[in-house]
Amino acid sequence: METLTTKESSTSEQTKNNVETVQQAFDNFLKGNIPAILDVCTDDVEWTSYENPNVPYGRAFHGKNGVTEFFKNLSEQVNYSRFEPQQYFSQGDDVVVLGHHTATVKSTGKTFDHDWCFSFKMHHGKLKRFFAYVDTRDQSRAFE
Repeated sequence: METLTTKESSTSEQTKNNVETVQQAFDNFLKGNIPAILDVCTDDVEWTSYENPNVPYGRAFHGKNGVTEFFKNLSEQVNYSRFEPQQYFSQGDDVVVLGHHTATVKSTGKTFDHDWCFSFKMHHGKLKRFFAYVDTRDQSRAFE
């Protein structure tokens, strides 16, 4: 029985650490500290969302160089007026975050404003895979 308790405690601690890593990554994003986000990514990280030809960052990015490109595209294209992670759910190496964002597309002056769901897969305490579930129609319209 004691082994089970230790295992449960270890899993619970891992889950807590994974959530804290994701929370810190969001904090670093809000501060513009992209190198700190890269530090908690695996070398072969996958950073993806639905393919969206109207949105320059609406595609898959691979490796730390790809994540750097993603954040560069994002900062060149939009100004966030609101970016709020609101709820965190986790189990083992999976962390899911529900939130909301509002941003203005620099080239069009149009805004998008919707809820999102971000899914993170962790590996040994680092971000291995990220997927953004966003309102692609809302974002696409803002880029038109």
